[in-house]
Amino acid sequence: MAPSRINRIKDKWRVLKTTSGFKNSMLFLVFVCVSAVFWFILALNDSAQDNFNVNLRIVNQPDSVTFISDVPERLHVSVSDKGTSLWRNGYLKHPTINIDFKEYSSDGVLRYSYNDLISSLRHAFGGAATITSVSLDSLQLFYTTNPGKKVPILVNCQIYPSSGSTLQGNIKATPGSVYIYGSKEVIDTINYVSTEPLVLRNLSETTTMDVKIQKIRNARALPSKVELTVPIEPLVKKQAMVTVEAVNVPEGEELLLFPSKVPVEYYVAMSRLNDDEDKNIHLIVNYDDISGSQESKLSVAISKYPDRLKNLMLKTDSIEYAIIKD
Repeated sequence: MAPSRINRIKDKWRVLKTTSGFKNSMLFLVFVCVSAVFWFILALNDSAQDNFNVNLRIVNQPDSVTFISDVPERLHVSVSDKGTSLWRNGYLKHPTINIDFKEYSSDGVLRYSYNDLISSLRHAFGGAATITSVSLDSLQLFYTTNPGKKVPILVNCQIYPSSGSTLQGNIKATPGSVYIYGSKEVIDTINYVSTEPLVLRNLSETTTMDVKIQKIRNARALPSKVELTVPIEPLVKKQAMVTVEAVNVPEGEELLLFPSKVPVEYYVAMSRLNDDEDKNIHLIVNYDDISGSQESKLSVAISKYPDRLKNLMLKTDSIEYAIIKD
């Protein structure tokens, strides 16, 4: 911006500040701000009610203790009090209840009654606050001091790759095992844990996700979730010449086949494109098909092939033959 233009703007501003209209406008804005502050203070002094999430913490818990029950991380409470108190104790302080493990635990159970909850909430929100509702009426948390038992993970997952893709290899769980905690009578009967059922459809690329361990009655698995990696690869077309084998040929005879190899076509995962799969594909003709047939050819059938080969198809479905007797 040119200096002359800046100077003109400064001159206009000096003139504007000296006008009565500008002074009246500024005075009006000051009164509006002061009024808004007084209104806000008066509003906060009125009674109000609001909902809050209260953090829940177990303190003084020994390292040898493992909770079998799920410990809630927070409570949902409804509180009535003056607006200023709600603002100070509810919004600014992030209220928290600390439950002393040593004080409330005994014989494998931590018990925290409704009265204990209300007392702790009043302490968190102030003595004048009224607790109108709480999401929990009490806490009864089971725990154990027994060491954990290491068990493997069974992946409970159904995978449906998208068209043109395939599951290449096994689904991998990380970690591959977890520790289970509970009474000795319970964990002695558990030899593995399972992930929660999972169905994945139309996967076109390798996918990684967190999956929870299925809950165990009267026991707990830690960690409570694992990372699953589902290896998905694109399918590519491949062709091969495969030898045909004659079966059920009587002793003393030999079946000559023309040609002895036929072309096949299949799809395989991209990482296995250079693998030699010919030896894993078995094609046959059946000598018994000759009996009563007027045909000069035998039908070629697919006997077996690995599951990793998809949509295996014969390019030649019949071949000529000749019988040679010893």
